[in-house]
Amino acid sequence: MITVKLPAKIEQLENINETLRTYMTGELEPLLMKTQLVVEELLANICNYAYDGKSGNAEFSVGVVTFDGEPYIRISFVDGGKPFNPFKEERDPHVNDSVESRPVGGLGIHFVKNMSNHYIYSRLKECNVVDIFIEAKGYSGNK
Repeated sequence: MITVKLPAKIEQLENINETLRTYMTGELEPLLMKTQLVVEELLANICNYAYDGKSGNAEFSVGVVTFDGEPYIRISFVDGGKPFNPFKEERDPHVNDSVESRPVGGLGIHFVKNMSNHYIYSRLKECNVVDIFIEAKGYSGNK
């Protein structure tokens, strides 16, 4: 696992994407864009909700783990903001409504849930922890 500690600011997305581009080579490269989109949505959630407009920090990790005997990309975010489970109270994203009639927001977590195979929220030691698992079919351990 590669772990990066950073300010919880959306401007840090490029640093995280660079970490992903460096890590996700070879057999993992086909999952790069999906992983980047998931990461962007999770970082935006932290930036918009965790610290109520105040400054704070986040920790981002990425790696390959074995889950149920299969390889998965594991994406993890930890922040010290107020308790917030992004998966608990998801609003209906109204995906079939027109853009004009749809309320703003709500699509990010919908995308994360649909692009991942497993997702978990926990609150540990006064921190929010979000773990996302994306199946890495065919990954043999070669990057």
